[in-house]
Amino acid sequence: MIESGLVYRIAGATWRIEFSPGILTCLADQSQRHWWSKESVGQLYTKDMTGDVLRVDVVTKLTAKWASHTGVRLDVAKVNEERARLFKQGLHCLGFWHSHPESVPSPSSDDIAMAADHAKASLNVFAGILFVIVGTADAPSGLGVWVHDGTEML
Repeated sequence: MIESGLVYRIAGATWRIEFSPGILTCLADQSQRHWWSKESVGQLYTKDMTGDVLRVDVVTKLTAKWASHTGVRLDVAKVNEERARLFKQGLHCLGFWHSHPESVPSPSSDDIAMAADHAKASLNVFAGILFVIVGTADAPSGLGVWVHDGTEML
């Protein structure tokens, strides 16, 4: 485990994304370490969207519409229900995470398309949407972190 957490910054951005050791543990617990394990999916939330540091404060796990060893489909109604419920508790959604059965994860074409769709849908509220993939290797190499701005994955 990484005792100090991890911080990511996109080139040219004035803000950065921070994962505490506890959040990294929550994500690592979702890793697909067996051939029979299915991909998992959830959302990432913060308490404060106003600073230069966007700290991931809460990780949730969603019930998927469908999941296999190499794929997962979101239930958009459950996504929206969760966001509304947690917003009432003062939490703001930063984006999504899901697992991959590879050690060093990279987004599939389906992943990129989904991130683009959600980023475009939220452009009136966000500059981009956080997109995290949990691989089987320990962080940092087993944690893929991107932001989709509606045009490209950064």
